[in-house]
Amino acid sequence: MSARPFAYRCLKGSERMWIADGHCDSILCLATGAPLVGVHNFSAKYPQLQMTAVFAEDRARFDTLFRDFHAALAQESKRIVQVRTAREITRTLGAGKHAALLTVEGGAGITTPETVREMYGFGVRVLGLAWHSNALAVSSRHQAEGIPDTGLTPLGRAAVRAGNACGMIFDVSHLSDASFWQLLETAKTPPVATHSCMRALCAHPRNLTDEMARALVARGGMIGVNLYPPFLTKNGENCTVSHYFAHIEHALGLLGEDAVGFGGDIDGTDRVYPAPLDESCSIHDTLIEEMARRNYPACLIAKLAGENWLRYLQKNLPD
Repeated sequence: MSARPFAYRCLKGSERMWIADGHCDSILCLATGAPLVGVHNFSAKYPQLQMTAVFAEDRARFDTLFRDFHAALAQESKRIVQVRTAREITRTLGAGKHAALLTVEGGAGITTPETVREMYGFGVRVLGLAWHSNALAVSSRHQAEGIPDTGLTPLGRAAVRAGNACGMIFDVSHLSDASFWQLLETAKTPPVATHSCMRALCAHPRNLTDEMARALVARGGMIGVNLYPPFLTKNGENCTVSHYFAHIEHALGLLGEDAVGFGGDIDGTDRVYPAPLDESCSIHDTLIEEMARRNYPACLIAKLAGENWLRYLQKNLPD
């Protein structure tokens, strides 16, 4: 489909821009009484699209988290709305509200291709096939442990084909190298890395090689850069926002400025973030302030903060 420009400008001063982030695990925190929109995980200044993950290793757990998500939306309806289409994203952010786009991290609950279609019917628009290795694919976690990297299984390929038929976007985050390349071959809609870093700077199997990043973006995909310290520095040691921006800048130099954005993994990082980030501040607002302090051009800040993700979703989500 042809892309239409969002109702968005590179704004300055007191005017607003829109933020987008590829991944958070905040749904998992709802059971502890935490709100869906907290101080740290959503912007205090700007309307934000947050790709909000359901992480579940079985279907019963998925259903529970899905109910928790909708209960939280009902309680916070004045501040946040679930979105499923490009048009809904534009309308919600334009009204000054936050938007939640439902995703699934880890496809262990998928037992048949029909499950993918059911998830799409629930409003899921982005699907990661594996966190642990499962009946769909080998994960980077198990690749690192020496398990043979056989990539996607026949069921995994069938799940991708089912997703192709209904418009599901697939996430390469957590996939093994072979699973990554096979997904890239099989998926029709350009896949994304919702929360990944660069292996050239931190040799963690969870990160993308330069070759993988180039191939993903050549397909029309997006990369959201992760805040988890062990993906930014060896064992997460002495990790600061300077390390985070080193990954951002490596990706920019490799891929250009139109396919890189936030992929914070907020609430999925053991509540540990690059210094001085913590849960007492709006993490996205602080990162935007840091970009300005580093003299990033205003239009580059706008692209990294949200414009790139929004452009990708406008092109690849249904109207």
